Amino acid sequence: MIIKLSKCYFALFCMLIGVLGLLSTSAFAVRNINLTSGEWPPYLSIDLPKGGIAAQMVSEAFALQGINTYYGYYPWKRSFEYARRGFGAANFTWHGSLVWIETKQRDQHFWFSDPIVSDKEILFSLKSKPVNWQKIEDLGGLRIGGTLFSAYPNLEKATKNNIIALEKVGDYQSLFERLLYKRIDAVALTKTVALHYMTHHLTDAEFHQITYSETLLEQRHYRLMLSKQHPENQHYLLQFNRGLAKLKASGRYAELLLQLESLSAKPLN
Repeated sequence: MIIKLSKCYFALFCMLIGVLGLLSTSAFAVRNINLTSGEWPPYLSIDLPKGGIAAQMVSEAFALQGINTYYGYYPWKRSFEYARRGFGAANFTWHGSLVWIETKQRDQHFWFSDPIVSDKEILFSLKSKPVNWQKIEDLGGLRIGGTLFSAYPNLEKATKNNIIALEKVGDYQSLFERLLYKRIDAVALTKTVALHYMTHHLTDAEFHQITYSETLLEQRHYRLMLSKQHPENQHYLLQFNRGLAKLKASGRYAELLLQLESLSAKPLN
């Protein structure tokens, strides 16, 4: 049966459809979050599939909550500043950055998520002069290298107490060069990232000059950090933590960790 509507009823019908369309769009529209990052393979890299394992975890956790992710890869200093300010070049909005450890200083500017990945921070040294230690006092007098914009709570405390000298440089290449040329005694790095870097960037001769101690400097817990410049980030943080919990409960998180373990890194020691 075909019913002919009067012009008046037809106009009201069109208005109703329009209102319902707007409500539907606002209620179910996919939201977007913009996050900065740096190069930190195998966890993060513009050259890795899905941006690296950590980026993939973040994307999938947000997707479970109906949120799309957009990543911008920059030097770590700029990534941090864009995220802290909440905007970057041309006033482009940046909601936060991944992945970082939580510190009191960073807490002033960011809200932190539940841990995304965890890894061991250990000391790498030369086989010709291995650093074997059990407690921080055993490192007395050593020059230990680290990277800029990385926090080293235990080593920074030891430096303040004049136990060690902590020397920071801008990138891993400079760090390992200083170690190989014996300008420092050890480097403090996350185990997975260090072995990945050594496998892909050092020569075989350089690689086999280096060893590491299994003594743990710190168990690192890396998180998403969202800028306090954007009040809506509290909502995004809640949604992310819920999505991450779903990712773990489904078994997908464990699958991604297995993918991380399968990435090639030559055995050391």
